[in-house]
Amino acid sequence: MRAVHYTAAGAAAEVIELVEVADPVPAADEVLVRVAAVGLNPVDVKIRAAGSDFGPIEYSPLPGWDLAGEVVATGAAVTSLEVGDAVFGLARFPRAAHTLAELVAVPATDLARAPASWKVEQQGAAPLAVLTAWHAFEAAGLGRDATGQRVLVLGGAGGVGHLAIQVAKARGAHVVATASPAKHAVLAGLGADELVDYRDDDALAAIAPVDVVLSTVGDGVPPLGAVREGTAVITITAFPDGAVETLRAAGATGLERIMVAADGAALAEVAALADQDRLTVLVDAAFPLDEVVAAQERLETGRVTGKVVVTLP
Repeated sequence: MRAVHYTAAGAAAEVIELVEVADPVPAADEVLVRVAAVGLNPVDVKIRAAGSDFGPIEYSPLPGWDLAGEVVATGAAVTSLEVGDAVFGLARFPRAAHTLAELVAVPATDLARAPASWKVEQQGAAPLAVLTAWHAFEAAGLGRDATGQRVLVLGGAGGVGHLAIQVAKARGAHVVATASPAKHAVLAGLGADELVDYRDDDALAAIAPVDVVLSTVGDGVPPLGAVREGTAVITITAFPDGAVETLRAAGATGLERIMVAADGAALAEVAALADQDRLTVLVDAAFPLDEVVAAQERLETGRVTGKVVVTLP
């Protein structure tokens, strides 16, 4: 089968190649998936550029974690999935998974049946990003019925951010999101109740207090006016120096940096929301496997709305 391979650390055009490797064989608790689409995420380009482990995330010269595709074989112990099932998932994360390939062996518990209402590009794009939002809200204590609660999403137009808006809305929360004005209409269409230009200091300062903050941007810290006693502040990047102390002094609790993990059970809930027309995925661009270099370069521009996806025949 064909698979993407990194020859070394470096720029996409210099180190990415397509190679022939042996087909994987599923273990007893795994399924073999013929891959149709793979979402790219910031960690993909960061770990490629570094050429080594990225914190607890395992580096491999055979990359990829997101996937959507069709089950073509099952291990002896698998009873939850069958040959022919359309599935999506975040494979093995944070361990190496090798999903940027024509075939991949994946633990069955990392997968869920894919939403029938989504195109395959959306199925492949969603897992890491939507699970990040899902796990962030779990860490913040935002329950399935969050009616009356206010959520602030910093970076609402990104891969995680646009899904976080929808997950919070599906739980009944009032959602405030930051983004450039050019993206406000799109995010309003996804359910954001209030939209704020992230470059407008006065508008940021005017955000009323919220119950939960999810920061999806580097060094993203909520304006202190949005923080009150008991506000949970979750980041997927890192808190800048001194931010934790400042936020605690303002009353914030539950300050936490979270990292996503494979979670097929949560994706089954995501699929149900999708098929109820309560959750969608914005695909910024899709590239065939032969153009994986262009796909990674597109992601690295930092001007992506939604997700970049690699598709396979």
